Amino acid sequence: MELMRSMGKEFCRQGISRSSTDCGSGFGAEQDPVWTLSQVLLATGGRFVSGAPEARFRSISTDTRTLERGDLFLALAGDHFDGRQFVKEAISKGAAGLIVASLVDEELHVHVPVVLVEDPLRALGDLAAYRRALMNNLQVIAITGSSGKTTVKEMCATILKEEYNVLKTEGNFNNLIGMPLTLLRVNAHHDVAVLEMGMNRPGEIARMTEIADPDIACIINIQGAHLAGLHSIDGVARAKGELFQGGKSWARLCVNVDDKRVRALARNCSQEKITFGQERHAFVRATHIKNLGEEGVAFTLHIGNESVRLQLRSLGEHNVNNALAAAAMAYAAGVKTEQIAQGLMAFKPYDKRLQIETAGGLKIVNDCYNANPASMHAALDTLMGMKKNRKCVAILGDMLELGEESDAAHRRLGETAACKGVDYLFVYGQFARKVVEGALDARMTMKQVKQAESKEEITEAIVRLVTLGELTQGDLLLVKGSRGMRMETIIEQLRKRL
Repeated sequence: MELMRSMGKEFCRQGISRSSTDCGSGFGAEQDPVWTLSQVLLATGGRFVSGAPEARFRSISTDTRTLERGDLFLALAGDHFDGRQFVKEAISKGAAGLIVASLVDEELHVHVPVVLVEDPLRALGDLAAYRRALMNNLQVIAITGSSGKTTVKEMCATILKEEYNVLKTEGNFNNLIGMPLTLLRVNAHHDVAVLEMGMNRPGEIARMTEIADPDIACIINIQGAHLAGLHSIDGVARAKGELFQGGKSWARLCVNVDDKRVRALARNCSQEKITFGQERHAFVRATHIKNLGEEGVAFTLHIGNESVRLQLRSLGEHNVNNALAAAAMAYAAGVKTEQIAQGLMAFKPYDKRLQIETAGGLKIVNDCYNANPASMHAALDTLMGMKKNRKCVAILGDMLELGEESDAAHRRLGETAACKGVDYLFVYGQFARKVVEGALDARMTMKQVKQAESKEEITEAIVRLVTLGELTQGDLLLVKGSRGMRMETIIEQLRKRL
């Protein structure tokens, strides 16, 4: 990373691709980012094959659907795609250059610069690392964890935006492609970048940490997720721990002291630590928590010796821990306690994460973005915390990527739903039978539990219960499953039918 920083300074001295007002960024403050071919070659270590050596590029693109004239097209390759197939389309849309792993006929006949690299994915990361190294005054915050990453990232960004110009991960751009693409958007106007890091195999967080070079790093929690690629929760811990292990010596680590595995990871790190959690010795902590049902949750936020009472609009007590993580990172970034509280109170739940919608008088809790055992448990807790005198229905899809733990985890999910007192349970997916078995073992009846062969079957069953008067105005439906299950289509169907 120090090599990257020295390269950036060298370009600043040379005066390449910059205006007189932004030495250190490498890009004109009043214009779109501009890459020179020399910068691209230096960042990637690629080989210049053909074209004009004085070429410049507007930005880096990996997708011809969003590529704009003047972009440098980087042809990624994966198990099921090869970006070189889109070279001709990229050129026709105005690409000003190409980065490829090997040459094909189209590249031999183009009149734009072609750069040859061994690994396009690594080249993408190297370009983002180079870009980050040029931003001397940028604070980078990196967030990972088994669940809650996006919510915490959004909370943190909401707090910071009142004080700083913030770049943040958009949507699910949190992998080895998405995170570098986010970082490549940074410019001289940004003060802080809030980056979400996801993974499903060892080494991915380490590489993202190398690219982002974070000043503040947070592991929210470690739970049983992505077990197919990591095999055990200890494997998850080692993979998440790459964020702390790869951090520079002066980085600040935000440590969840309620999570024993996060504590263990931080124990051997020499960096400054800011602890958060509900444990009474945590530097950032919460007391006097009150679940307000549909109104959210209230608590007293303590940061060191300061405290303030606030109310979150997010559903569920588990979001208090998410708020503490965001508060710890904002404090590390220099934000005062009162401003942190104001930011948390201004936060609105992110898309498909415990959002309340209505259909035919029923209240639907839309938590369709993703699922693992811990987030399922939290969602069911949230549902039952809103129950009062209303009926509660859980519509659950598979939790994916759990590997050998899949059967047992889904059986436990059924037991949990039954023990929490869900009135009706509808399940869909490859592991639905295991959920049903767990629910029946925990004394739910066949009338209450339904394994559906399709989402349409669940919609029909809900409509039937409404028609029969079993579900009435104000009753609650939780809809949740892993992203690949696309459970939100059930909500779309219910809006049309009710």
